[in-house]
Amino acid sequence: MASYRVTDTYDGVDQAMRLLRRSMKGMPERYRYMKHYDELRRSVAVLLVLLEEATPWLEETDKAKQSTTLAKKMLEAVH
Repeated sequence: MASYRVTDTYDGVDQAMRLLRRSMKGMPERYRYMKHYDELRRSVAVLLVLLEEATPWLEETDKAKQSTTLAKKMLEAVH
């Protein structure tokens, strides 16, 4: 479940960055904003790498929550 959320987030950020790049191409005097654009691209790249690295942890957390919920239900059924 977590991997779907991560994939959706990744795809959404990728789409937004592509839109920004297309917008920058048509912008007059874009050289004034290129430094900020480059900094944003680097920051987003770091974010996406961290997001990919966190995916297995998020999946494990999701599995742990499901197991805990199941255990609670089983315990309630016994009492």
